[in-house]
Amino acid sequence: MFAALMEGMIAEAAKRGQADMSLGSVDSTVTRAHHDAAGMVVEPEVLAALEEAAVQEKGPRKPGKLPRW
Repeated sequence: MFAALMEGMIAEAAKRGQADMSLGSVDSTVTRAHHDAAGMVVEPEVLAALEEAAVQEKGPRKPGKLPRW
């Protein structure tokens, strides 16, 4: 499906004279790491302030419910 979408977009750009494949690049890689994995250290006071700000922004989390990011 992705290949068909890309081919359609390239064909449309070619019809308009806007296709320049020398500059094309698609990357769907996403890499995420927990802050502990990256070596980030957060002081307890800072962590408490961040948690409080999150509660004020989104409200308290209901038990058993995962947040929707």
